[in-house]
Amino acid sequence: MTVNVLNNSEKTNTEILVDLLYRKVEGRLLEDAEKVFLNYLTVVWQTKDLPEVQDLVSSYGIKRAGFPLKGAENLTPERAAFLNGFTAHFLDLDDAQAHFRGHPSAVIMSTLFAVTTPEDKLEDFLWAFIQGVELAGKFGWVLNPAMALQGWHTTGMIGTIAAAAALGIYKKLPVQQLKSLLSLAATQASGLQIEAGSNGKPFNAGMAARDAVNAYLFCQTGLQADLDPFSAKHGWFKTVAGIDFQGAAIAENWLKPAEIEDPGLWIKQHPFCSAAMSGYDAAKELYQRGIRARECTRVILHFPVGGDHALRFKQPRTGKEGKFSLEYIVWQVLNDGDVHDQYFAVAKVKAEFSKWQKRIVRTNDLPLAEITARPTKITVELKNGQTETAMVSFPLGSAQQAFKRTELLWKLRQQVLMSDHNWQQFKLLLTRKNCTVAQILQLLKDRVGVNK
Repeated sequence: MTVNVLNNSEKTNTEILVDLLYRKVEGRLLEDAEKVFLNYLTVVWQTKDLPEVQDLVSSYGIKRAGFPLKGAENLTPERAAFLNGFTAHFLDLDDAQAHFRGHPSAVIMSTLFAVTTPEDKLEDFLWAFIQGVELAGKFGWVLNPAMALQGWHTTGMIGTIAAAAALGIYKKLPVQQLKSLLSLAATQASGLQIEAGSNGKPFNAGMAARDAVNAYLFCQTGLQADLDPFSAKHGWFKTVAGIDFQGAAIAENWLKPAEIEDPGLWIKQHPFCSAAMSGYDAAKELYQRGIRARECTRVILHFPVGGDHALRFKQPRTGKEGKFSLEYIVWQVLNDGDVHDQYFAVAKVKAEFSKWQKRIVRTNDLPLAEITARPTKITVELKNGQTETAMVSFPLGSAQQAFKRTELLWKLRQQVLMSDHNWQQFKLLLTRKNCTVAQILQLLKDRVGVNK
């Protein structure tokens, strides 16, 4: 592959971006990506047998499917990508990233799995994911919080382009094809945040993965799109946000540090919005001090300005809406000591919550924090006249309190229920430099139908 060596001042924005995507650095980034890989597999296996997922699978004429899916004779790559993305994001258990304000693996890994061939190496897969996260984070750094506050679902908007970028690197596309791929991804990118609390939210993730694959398949025909989709005058940034984007602005700190390590990715314990993770930990701290819901006369949820934007529902009606309601989460914790994951799937929240919720108010009185933090404070006023507070900025699962690799491996094994022999094979494969993604998937495929 020949890349023209020009100064950034002589290149288009898209040429600068393509050069950055071809860049590699040494370090521990592959280890970070592998942890996300393990979590992604755990999430899709936990979700794959749910009725909503199986209904979608059946609509494509497939009786059963081993997740994550690859394009095959009975399932086109773009459909595999859509099903992967929908499944990975359905429970809202997948990872999140602060600059992106979206969910990287649900889109990027879902795309990469869909186009994986028997020869594709796991190391190439992980590196492509790192670059996809890098683009998502850097674009989010330019566009957020304005894009999110405007009502765009960034997982769909930015995620489509990030997934296409990762796909191009994974498949080692030449320069012109990669430009076209990014162009076609940008022209499809979409997604509304209003879908939060409905099945439309995971649909957005599936759509982003599907559209990235569609763009790739189009480019494979030899057809070409506009080669500078990120032109400062008429390109994607100008169109969606009115920004005169300059590629040199993100070139200076590309992979320095990498977005996958700073601000890093957050991995969840339970199926609710990452914006509620700090409040969840704060509520657990209060419960451990002996605070109970029945003793509270007033509960105040404190956020920075805009810190609760994603938590759209103060009075959720359904469990899905409750995923985006700290009120619903705090009630569960102070009532029972923890959340009940099944409560996020109910058609109607319990009447006792609706009654207790009247005691809760929100306020945006915390100072703005660094992008890596999600500060949330909870103040409870008790029947005995006492007041208790708890505040958390970096919850368990955040980059600052990350899960260990051993913990993520354990979570995965709880889902796939491999025999000891196969599990040892799986762990050994992960350590081999020339391990292929197909080898990993084959071990998982052997387990289809076990964990029902």
